[in-house]
Amino acid sequence: MRIKDIALARADSFLVMISIAFFIPLIFSHPQWLIGVIINILLYLSVDLDFKKQLPIIIIPSVSALLHNTLFGTFTLFLIYFIPFVWIGNFILVRVMKLRLNYLYKMILASTAKSLFLFIVAYIYFSLGLVPAIFLTAMGLIQLITSLVGGLLVYAGKTRLN
Repeated sequence: MRIKDIALARADSFLVMISIAFFIPLIFSHPQWLIGVIINILLYLSVDLDFKKQLPIIIIPSVSALLHNTLFGTFTLFLIYFIPFVWIGNFILVRVMKLRLNYLYKMILASTAKSLFLFIVAYIYFSLGLVPAIFLTAMGLIQLITSLVGGLLVYAGKTRLN
């Protein structure tokens, strides 16, 4: 395969990742866990990209979910409060995955760090009366589960390919 062909294939796969990151939350609203798994798969796949290419994958899904206005039903507008923190949580996941550790260990660490960070933000917002209790689960346990499942699916795919 020529270098030019490899570069085009990488550019095409990057465009596919960005398209999925945008359209999955825009088109689908439920089940939230499935959307979360797909987005987390994209985040895990983006780990090997440079930061400029990771950034759209970190940012686009939450903006798309807000535009769709149905992910959390009548509570979707509360997502505005979380968007910058979701970006930070996604950034945490990607950065932890860059550590030179065993994949499964860093995947558990990255998933835990991301979900713990988002849960703390949700807890603060909930304690201040800014968001309903649904966000404690959505930004805690659901984030942890979808991140772990996404990471395990990427691991299984990479293991199978090797």
